[in-house]
Amino acid sequence: MVWSGVGQKKSDTKRTGPNKLVELRPPGSQHNVDVAGEDKPKSEPAKEKDLAGGMEMLELDFLLGVIEATKGADKNDVAMRKLSFNELLRRQQQNQVASNALTVYAVNEGNLYGKDIQCEAMKELTKRTAQQK
Repeated sequence: MVWSGVGQKKSDTKRTGPNKLVELRPPGSQHNVDVAGEDKPKSEPAKEKDLAGGMEMLELDFLLGVIEATKGADKNDVAMRKLSFNELLRRQQQNQVASNALTVYAVNEGNLYGKDIQCEAMKELTKRTAQQK
């Protein structure tokens, strides 16, 4: 590349920083490395994250609040409703959802919720209709 008026060429190569050595440890090593890079003996208890807990940690009232708030078509809101509805299906507690909200999922205007949620909402509404007779 020629700079205007100077006539010098600039190379396209990038300079690299000083070489850094990264020590890799085998999976069965005796030490843990903390954030600062200092070695700790494995016997020290590390703060473990709860990676086993998921949607089952959410209370029924919270899930129902998300599912029954059917106004709005924002993609994040719809995704939250889908996830919450699927969690209620997994728990087999779809009978707790209000009929007005189930009607929105059964009609599925704009195809926001998918056929599986639409089908389950229709099934639940059908059960309620059959119980009324």
